[in-house]
Amino acid sequence: MVRNNDYLSPFVPPLHNVERGIQGVRFAEPQTMITTFYTKPENIRQDILTMDGDEAKHALKILRCKIGDQIFVVDGCGTKYNVLIEKASRSTLEGKILSRIRKENEPAYHLTLAQAVCRQERMDFLIEKTTEIGVSSIIPILTAKGLVKVSGISKGKAKIDRWRRIAIAGMKQSLRTVLPEIESITAFECLLPRIGSYDLCLIASLEKDSKSLKECAELKRNVRKILLIVGPESGFSEEELTQTKLHGAIPITLGSRRLRTETAGIIFPALVLYQLGNLS
Repeated sequence: MVRNNDYLSPFVPPLHNVERGIQGVRFAEPQTMITTFYTKPENIRQDILTMDGDEAKHALKILRCKIGDQIFVVDGCGTKYNVLIEKASRSTLEGKILSRIRKENEPAYHLTLAQAVCRQERMDFLIEKTTEIGVSSIIPILTAKGLVKVSGISKGKAKIDRWRRIAIAGMKQSLRTVLPEIESITAFECLLPRIGSYDLCLIASLEKDSKSLKECAELKRNVRKILLIVGPESGFSEEELTQTKLHGAIPITLGSRRLRTETAGIIFPALVLYQLGNLS
């Protein structure tokens, strides 16, 4: 007979989900994981929503959704729809919108991450995790000391398309409703004139006089649109740091330990949202 304080395993549901029978313990049915799908905003017409391509195939073939089922669909622009499936073919489904929810699971702040481009698998991981954390926009940047160089328009476009697909997966995984914008790969000097369009710009820095986020009084002011800049593992050049500060960026330390660029790019927005009381 199993008692309340007996160790079972880390996968056993909590006791309030357990029903006791004469022969011992019987577990209740496990809770179903919430699944959301994505469709482009142009696929929504008044109260009718259409989903096609890989998303529709996943719903119909993998999850066995059928006519009469209700599903959740997000448009990447901040709205989640409860949809009743009314039509279905091999790769397309159409449904009636029963209800809408705006900006569910979205932070109150608009965070843009300007991230030095790193190796493919590391950049992929960063895109996914920063999307899950709550970043609103990502600007891949090329810096003077960066080890990754992107040559050719077609190669750059292929990377952007790949990162956008990863961001869609991250949005769905984290139950967000806003799909972060993945901008074109940008030279660092082209980022500088844009700093002034944000309420606040913070740059991850190894300089000794860099502030911690707790010491950053500017973060406690009425800011909503924030730009975060993260350089390559070898850091920014002196000229890049000088120019960003001249344009109003504030150097911020992420601690005494040396971090990989993708690690810094992930924890920086997480720490900022935590300091703003908006991580959860």
